[in-house]
Amino acid sequence: MPSNTPIPEIAIVIPFFQREDGLLKQCVSSIFDQPGHPDFRVIVVDDESPISAEQELTQLPPEERERIHVIRQKNGGPGSARNTGLDHVPPGTAYVTFLDSDDQWTAPFLDDAVHALDQGYDLFMGNSMRLGSERSRFEWNNDTKLNIRVAEHHPIDIDRDIYEYQGDFFDLLVHRSNIIGPTTMAYRFDRFPSVRFDPTIYNGQDRLFKLTLGQHFKRVAFSPKLYAYEGEGINIFDKSQWGSEGSIRLLSSYIRLSRRILEQIRLNPEQRAYVQDQLSDSRRSLALSVPHLMKKGVPVDWRRLFATFREDPATAALFLPNVAKGLLGRVSGKP
Repeated sequence: MPSNTPIPEIAIVIPFFQREDGLLKQCVSSIFDQPGHPDFRVIVVDDESPISAEQELTQLPPEERERIHVIRQKNGGPGSARNTGLDHVPPGTAYVTFLDSDDQWTAPFLDDAVHALDQGYDLFMGNSMRLGSERSRFEWNNDTKLNIRVAEHHPIDIDRDIYEYQGDFFDLLVHRSNIIGPTTMAYRFDRFPSVRFDPTIYNGQDRLFKLTLGQHFKRVAFSPKLYAYEGEGINIFDKSQWGSEGSIRLLSSYIRLSRRILEQIRLNPEQRAYVQDQLSDSRRSLALSVPHLMKKGVPVDWRRLFATFREDPATAALFLPNVAKGLLGRVSGKP
């Protein structure tokens, strides 16, 4: 970044890998359509996308392109791309946020985020809607204790509809990290400049990232406004559900994620037991998925399965007992 270029208040990191024309342009245009006047820089990381980021952005006005830094890298997945973006945040930038290339902001997220973070909050998060969901992120959990109810929190700015979170926010993250949408969180990069995503985790790397940050948060601000609609571009997770060819990879990643959380995150006994239960559920689901896939004639990713056995011997040791329990449960009608 040239020495005479002003330091931005906030950097927006966009990992990019898409096969559909127009998504990135739509995404970036939603940034420049934001009301308010925060000084921002956009960092697009082209993760060896089939459609190049440069190709997508050529139609933007020159004054907008000047505020976009495109970085190309060999394909490494969204975590690797976000890490590359974080590595290229201009020195001195106070805040960082993320925007997925198939999403767009529809309300003044940047202005509200900078306003809240300027008051000393470590995190600002907004509400969002996901395609196909009838409820927003703040409301979609069936356990209402894990939702955000505005009346329980302290108002910071009534006009902007911004509140200070009351209670143990880290505990909420442990039990429901998806309360924070992937494109409606902004945090103090100047406090946490070295926190990065774990690219070896196929799905759930954002959860580990949020928990790594969250264990240090002192003050959190939020708004129930709908700042974004999450799109339908390439989403490997949605194509790797139970019974699909990608389910072995997905469940293996969940096992790795839970083990990383138990190893790296400070947890109280109840939180540790909760994550341990998730790990046990993932090991059991992995074991039951193999006969299920074989029965359906879906290919089993044996290489991934045996790699998981090597990495987590407990998964291997419990594999046959979990399969047996599952089969006996079906015979007896019990879960």
